Amino acid sequence: MSAIEIKQLAKNLSLKKGSKHELIRKLIIADFFDTPKSSDDVVAEIKQTTGRRLKSSEVHPYMKKFMGAEIIRAIQDEGSRGNFWILPSMDKKKALQFLGKDSKVQKIQNELFSDGLLKKLGSNFEVEFRDLLHNFGESGTCTAFLLRKILEKLIYLAFAKQGLAPKLAEKTDPHRLVGLEAMINLAVSEKIAGVPFLTSKTAKEIHTGHTEASD
Repeated sequence: MSAIEIKQLAKNLSLKKGSKHELIRKLIIADFFDTPKSSDDVVAEIKQTTGRRLKSSEVHPYMKKFMGAEIIRAIQDEGSRGNFWILPSMDKKKALQFLGKDSKVQKIQNELFSDGLLKKLGSNFEVEFRDLLHNFGESGTCTAFLLRKILEKLIYLAFAKQGLAPKLAEKTDPHRLVGLEAMINLAVSEKIAGVPFLTSKTAKEIHTGHTEASD
């Protein structure tokens, strides 16, 4: 099952309102377990987001219900004590590779995109973000390609929503889209109610980042 299907399964799971099981479900739906988390991570997140307290020793017993429903799985990393919790949609090998990354890379990776942004983008970008998670810290070339792909897709969907997708087509071949640089320029020049799809300042920063990545 995909991560989206697993989270839907969690939403449909019958749980007592206000229970500690429900606290964990909220984390599942909020994408918290898209990457491996320790029991201490779970305790800290619940405290920070709800103010409620859960002991590390309580996490495993409460996780059993979600494990039985194939919503959560436990993995163990050599050299670490206790379990790490993850959605079954993430391959165990990939999860262990993630745990093997140094803490600095993990911190940057977790802060790449806010939870709010990921929710807004939704299922349209699930594949791209999953691939980005897999490649980040491993392949700069693949990461740059995926970020470019995400940006191109965002611009296209924004234009399509306003019925302006044809403006992104190549003049010589309407079945092909223009390149990213042309897309960015069009996003700056095209406006809806006087507001551009992309501000010139943002476009300049994107161009600068793209140039640096190419050097």
